[in-house]
Amino acid sequence: MKLLEKFLEEELGITDGGIRNKFEEYNSLVLGWNSKINLISRKNESIEDIVLNSVFFLKNYDLKFDSEILDIGTGGGFPGIPLKILFSGLRVTLVDSIRKKIIALSDIIGRLNLSDTKAVCGRAEELSDMFRKRYDYIVSKSVAPLTNLVAWSKELLKDNGEMLCIKGGNLESEISGLKRAYPNVSVGILEHSFDKIYKIDDKKLVIIKML
Repeated sequence: MKLLEKFLEEELGITDGGIRNKFEEYNSLVLGWNSKINLISRKNESIEDIVLNSVFFLKNYDLKFDSEILDIGTGGGFPGIPLKILFSGLRVTLVDSIRKKIIALSDIIGRLNLSDTKAVCGRAEELSDMFRKRYDYIVSKSVAPLTNLVAWSKELLKDNGEMLCIKGGNLESEISGLKRAYPNVSVGILEHSFDKIYKIDDKKLVIIKML
């Protein structure tokens, strides 16, 4: 995890050894569970690349570190758990529709001693009654088209909340479709460029607000 350590120190100014150790532990737990169920691709020998592609946007986005976050389609806990490891004051809910993943994530959360963090089995669109207008941020990492993400999430956001969608590639068509479906959205894009050593290629943060 030396590349992640380098990124945290040189790009984000984070030098806390406890955070480094926590990521090492997270790596071991995910790989351990991955031998039983697919949390990440079986080709991955480490979660380092996935973590880097989950937190890169913090370079130029000021996340409010005492906020409540919902991570949709979290899979192995990305990006929710890396964000929680970096900023312990966050209150994080991880959502995935596959129960085996939620069982694994609940174990990982417990072993990492992550407070104010829970894993919920379900689909985001089914949670609006329970968690209506609860979240400051709804985050996702390459889960679904933007129109779908807004449809699933808009009732869960606080009035001043933001959706933070990690995406890659050309987004013109997706954004046009989103604005046709929801004329009352504000869409911003933060593009990022890093040294190729980090393998953070063509990654963008799409910031969506409901007006």
